[in-house]
Amino acid sequence: MTKQTIRTQIAGTFVELPLIRDEAYTAHIAEKVTERFREIEASSSRINTQAFALQAAFSFAAELERLTADREEEGRELVDALARLAGRLEALIQQHGDADL
Repeated sequence: MTKQTIRTQIAGTFVELPLIRDEAYTAHIAEKVTERFREIEASSSRINTQAFALQAAFSFAAELERLTADREEEGRELVDALARLAGRLEALIQQHGDADL
């Protein structure tokens, strides 16, 4: 099966991108990349398209790593909270006996 692609522009360059969800969503992501590229470009005193592209890629990768770490921490906190809740439920069951449930 051939993966669907879309031809769109990123930072003024036409590229063929894999379709993610649908064309509108893929174009939205491409626009986000262009925005990040333009932010980096605006902060530089010289033009270096390849360096800007690499900085944009690094920026997104760093953001993904941060979000992944945050999600993992939230998962651990949720597991801890559920374990505490299960312990409290178990204590209530023991305190009141199974017949009351």
